[in-house]
Amino acid sequence: MSLRIPLQNEQFVTLFSIYAPTLQAEPADKEKFYSDLRSFLHSTPTEDKIFILGDFNARVGRDSDTWKGALGKHGIGNCNDNGRLLLELCAEQQLVITNTIFQQKDSLKTTWMHPRSKHWHLIDYIVTRQSDLKDVLHTRVMPSAECHTDHRLVRCKLNLQFKPKPRKGGPPKRKISVGSLQSSEIKASFQANLQTRIEGSSYSIDSSPEVFWEQLKTTIQQSFEEVLGYTSKKNRDWFDENNAEIQTLLAKKRSALQAHLAQPLCPEKKAAFRTACSILQRELRVIQNKWWTDLAQKTQVCADDTGDYAGFYAALKSVYGPTYQVQSPLRSTDGETLLTDKASILNRWSEHFRSLFSANRIVQDTALNRIPQQSMKTELDEVLSLQETCKAIEEIGKAGGVDGIPAEIYKNKGEKSDCSNYRGITLLSIAGKVLARILLNRLVTTIAEEHLPESQCGFRSNRGTTDMVFALRQLQEKCRE
Repeated sequence: MSLRIPLQNEQFVTLFSIYAPTLQAEPADKEKFYSDLRSFLHSTPTEDKIFILGDFNARVGRDSDTWKGALGKHGIGNCNDNGRLLLELCAEQQLVITNTIFQQKDSLKTTWMHPRSKHWHLIDYIVTRQSDLKDVLHTRVMPSAECHTDHRLVRCKLNLQFKPKPRKGGPPKRKISVGSLQSSEIKASFQANLQTRIEGSSYSIDSSPEVFWEQLKTTIQQSFEEVLGYTSKKNRDWFDENNAEIQTLLAKKRSALQAHLAQPLCPEKKAAFRTACSILQRELRVIQNKWWTDLAQKTQVCADDTGDYAGFYAALKSVYGPTYQVQSPLRSTDGETLLTDKASILNRWSEHFRSLFSANRIVQDTALNRIPQQSMKTELDEVLSLQETCKAIEEIGKAGGVDGIPAEIYKNKGEKSDCSNYRGITLLSIAGKVLARILLNRLVTTIAEEHLPESQCGFRSNRGTTDMVFALRQLQEKCRE
């Protein structure tokens, strides 16, 4: 019997429950059994994790040197004909018998007692792929379990680990080499190039804002492609394939390996290969330790000495690596069904925001009349100045905006499966952020100061939440005193 269990992100585990012919069975029956099992294994997707459980009626013994990879070092007893058939299958299909991997008492490994000799034997196994052996935490026999059979129960603890699937969507977006703008020569060259392109282009003032922006955006992109260029991918790991020292060590190991493969029975070639492997591992460990030490010193300098938080978080990212976002399931409109597939989740988000922003709300005239009327704010209609624009550019963040950012990014608060616990955000480009910052600065100085309460510290000059936290801590300390 086979059971294919679906897990998250379209990943599966396939379990096989088998009962193999006994030792006294006809050879044709044994051959047919293992032939059918091979067919089932070949028909199973290669991405699935496979576990074969059952009574193989086979003794595999303890010769782990002959059956490397298929048999562990903690087998028991001697091998019989059925055991050789099982070991041949494991060696051919790259399988491993997990019962022989862990060192434990014989009473926790043997599963069946011979009725005449009264000797205990290991004939019930849990087999998996050698590449998935890291998922097996422990395999042992439960002697006290009563299963109404003369076989003992075998238990296997697993911690399934799946590799994240590669992202789809074409080649990754290239990043502009903005760091080169720190050079005054490159900055002047970029400004001159951009000025020349703008003066040489024919911009129509009567055109729509969308057309005008597309022309300006194209001009800017052409300028930074020509002057600045794009950043090249940097290997931030300790292993650098361009390191001459590492390449020399790897070349020596490869040459020793080729010599050993040419004469596998020669003890001198084998010893030379092992020596080359030891030297390579020792030198690579020195390089790795030096990389970690330098990274720790860099992180310490960025965090405490210079206050370079960008460099600090870049160092942390090189240590922990990239993060992978997992799509959280959502509840349906009635709250009864849990949606897990991507299409249903996107449809649910579309339905949620459509009902949130498209609702018809009726406001009574009495409520509108109670709103105090303000005088005309003529300063909001003034033309943008260069000083105002430069100030807004300095205040905005450095995130690029909508380009390359998935639409599933939300600020969360509460249960993840409830759409009402999320707050949608607007993703703007840099030009949009500059305009939004200019509008915000004008609104704060002209309107907000008259209506914001005294407790509001965000988006106000000479105020901040840091002051609020400081005042609260002072109150706590005084209260304790």
